[in-house]
Amino acid sequence: MEILLSHVQVMGQFGYGMKFKIDLGRVYDVNFSSDGKYITAGLQDNTIRLWDLHSGIEMKQLLGHSADVLSTQFSPDGKMIVSSSNDKTINLWSVESGERLKQFKRHFDSVTSVGFSHDGQFIVSGSLDNTIRIWDIKTGKELKILINYSNYVNDVKYFPDDQTIVSCSSDNSIRLWNIKSGKKIQKLKGHSHSVKSVD
Repeated sequence: MEILLSHVQVMGQFGYGMKFKIDLGRVYDVNFSSDGKYITAGLQDNTIRLWDLHSGIEMKQLLGHSADVLSTQFSPDGKMIVSSSNDKTINLWSVESGERLKQFKRHFDSVTSVGFSHDGQFIVSGSLDNTIRIWDIKTGKELKILINYSNYVNDVKYFPDDQTIVSCSSDNSIRLWNIKSGKKIQKLKGHSHSVKSVD
């Protein structure tokens, strides 16, 4: 994976905006909080940066990963951030304190994508170990592992109903999963190359 961004730029309605300069390597992922007040970025220097979107001030650096941070997302209530890394772990952070609340370790390779369920109770993750895993935030336990890939899982997302997960892979496919059964519902084919993102 090679992403050449070295800054984050937010454009306004009329074409102007803020630029957040990153001096310590690539930016792998950026996300807005649901209220539009904050932005977070996962970086090559193993950190997550948190900015106030209106003032442009960097509020916090979240330290705890030992390799590039590939994915970040705010919780639906904006109180937590989840991150994943080349260090094979997932971290859960407090936005207010910047402290790490939990660490999830079960993947055997880089965790490429991570996200919250819409009710904020669960986390889904995808990895270069070809698996998707579902986690309980409160207990920190792995609830389910979805194994049906022959290649890397590049991105995962919850459907709004929180009963279905969509994922994409380097096997050129998109798949839909039923969370309760852990079974694949549908495999969508048609891409001739690796699928990097779903939304």
